[in-house]
Formats: sequence, C-alpha cells, structure tokens
Amino acid sequence: MNKRIIRLTSLALCLCLALSSCSNKEKQEVEDSGEKSQTEEIAKKDENKEKDKLEKREEAKDKKEEIDKSYNYKKAGLLYNKILDNIDSYEFSDLGEDAEITYTYDLIYTKSSDIPDLLVAQNTEYGLSYLKIFSHKDDFSKELYTDEIITIGVASAGGFRGVISQNADYTSLLYTSFMSGTGEAKKEELKTSIEDDLLKLDKKTLWEGMIDDEPKDEAHEINFSDIDDREKIESLASNKNEDFRKVLSEIKKKEEADNNEDSIVKEEDTQSVSQEQVDSNQTVVSGVVRVFNHDEMVEYQDINPESLTDMGESYVVLLADEVVDVTLPSGGGGGYFTKSADIISLPSDMDIYQDQNITISFGPDDGYWQSDFSLPVDAPRMLEVNVVE
Repeated sequence: MNKRIIRLTSLALCLCLALSSCSNKEKQEVEDSGEKSQTEEIAKKDENKEKDKLEKREEAKDKKEEIDKSYNYKKAGLLYNKILDNIDSYEFSDLGEDAEITYTYDLIYTKSSDIPDLLVAQNTEYGLSYLKIFSHKDDFSKELYTDEIITIGVASAGGFRGVISQNADYTSLLYTSFMSGTGEAKKEELKTSIEDDLLKLDKKTLWEGMIDDEPKDEAHEINFSDIDDREKIESLASNKNEDFRKVLSEIKKKEEADNNEDSIVKEEDTQSVSQEQVDSNQTVVSGVVRVFNHDEMVEYQDINPESLTDMGESYVVLLADEVVDVTLPSGGGGGYFTKSADIISLPSDMDIYQDQNITISFGPDDGYWQSDFSLPVDAPRMLEVNVVE
C-alpha cells in the first residue's frame, strides 16, 4: 500500500514538473517573441533613419553639384570676358603694325565638356581670318589656348579658301580648305584635348577630293559676334543648370533667322539700287563669275596658245548673260568709245564671287578698253565695279 502511494506521489510530482516546464517554456517563447518583434521594429526604424540620411545627403550633393555647375558657367564667363578685354596680348598672325585688324568671337564645343570653348577670329583687310581656340583649367584659374592657328576666308592671291562650322552634336568643329585653281579640297574634324596645362588641337581627316564632290554634313554655322557684343558670354555666365548646348543652339537659330531676314532686306535694297544704277546711266551687267588660269582662258577664247606667253596669271571675269554695249576710254588714249562685249575683266579680289551669278554696275571712268593683245581678249578691263545683286 505504501509503495503504491509512493508511486502515485512520484507520478504526480513528475506531472507537475512537466506542466511547470511547459508553462515556463511557453512564457519564455512569448517573451522571446516580444523581444524579437521589438528588436526588429528598432532595426527597421534605424534602417529608415539611415535611408532618410542617405536621401538627404544625395539631395544635398545634387544641390551642391547644381550650384557648382552654375558657378562654373559664371567663372567661365568671367574668364572669357577677361580674354576678350586683353585680346591684343595674344599672338595670332604677324601682320605688321600698320595692318587693319578687327576681332570677333563665338562660343563653340571641341571636347566633351558642359562648358563651351571660346573661338576668337583675327580679321584682316586681305580677306583672311586667323582663329585661335581658348579654354580653361579645371578650376578656371587660368586660360588655355591653342598655339596652332586656323585660317579661314578667301585669300586675295593664291586661291586659298577656308570654311569652318560646328558639327551637328556640338562635340567638334568641321574645317574645309581648298584651292580655287585646282579645286582640291580636304575636310577635317577639329577637337581639343588638355595635356600638361596645354590646349592641344587634334585633327582628323574626314574626306579629300574635289570641292564639287564634298559630302554635305549637318552642321551649325559659326556666327561671329563683334568683340564688344558680349551677349553670348552673358548668357553663358547667367546659365544655371541647363545644358548650355541647348541654350547655344537656340542662340544660333535666332542668329540664323536674323541673318535670313537681313538677306531679304539686302535683296530688296539691291533691287532698288540696281534700278538707280540704270536711271543714272550706269552700265548694268548680269552674269556668272569665273576664275581662269592661262591655259583655261586661252581655250575658252579659242586663241592660238603660241600667241601668248603663260606668265602664271589668273583671270577673274564675268561671263555676261547677254552681249552688252560698254563705253570706256581706251587704254592707249584717244578718248571714250563704245564696243560690244560678252566677257568683262573684273578686279582680282572679286574671285570671292567665283561661280556665283551676280549683277554689277560701273561708270565710264571705272575701267578702260585694252590697247594691247592680252588676256582676256576684247574684254573691258574694270578697275572698280559695284555689286548690286
């Protein structure tokens, strides 16, 4: 009996202990679950705080970059103004102290940068302009510029021609040069790079051939502004965070529209001037301008090649649309007389109108009839003419 009571008592104790253990375990699990939930909530809050901090840092960084970018435009504008204010201190082409020189400029892109470069032209009375590209150090503390000069325009002798433009996507310049006598031409892409605080001009030949076969590329015209007109630089200095390529594109579109409007007005003016020339008894002739070398002139006029010696000269002439009566004095004396002509010898600097249809006017004292047998034969020699169209 006693043994049975002892067994039952032991069993009861074991059951109580088991129940107590389960209860404690469940209580511990509940406590552990609560602590885990609280820890996760704290971690989530900390994560959100860190995320907020990162977002604020990124916003502050973006804002600082915008401010820095805006400030860079301003610093570039100040530097370019300083360059233009002291442009005489930079070496372009040595033309002598008595040369008549003017300066013009435009903003262009020759490398992958948000800030444009400054292109300055030294313009001469001889029909040519000499270009220098200016840029800046990264901190805008100093100007950088190319030592190499780019030549554009029309040479008064020798037949050189040079044309420059900005490529379509504002990353380089396009430069075409050719000789009017031979027609041989070359198109190059011009870019710049900075090496050891020097601005280097990099050239890449895109095409070579005869000028009439030059492939056409989409490009933006370089519209040079007078050195005293700082509107473009003011636009650069006041730019905030907008891509200045777009700003410059809009400026160029406006300039092109203004140029087209000026051309229309000029055309209207030349038409009225042409009528005035007729009314004042001036001789008015229309035709196409051609430039011939000796052999070409001899062949065109069907002259015996042995009758005239090739002196290496070139001849700028107007091939008239129709025969016209011209009254001029004789080069050998004897007064004025009138002869018919379908070809007119022009001043040599009018080769800039080569292959263009123009209308000219001149008076009886603006030229003479030749008294010797020289090229072009039977053509009035004009010393001065007015281009009215």
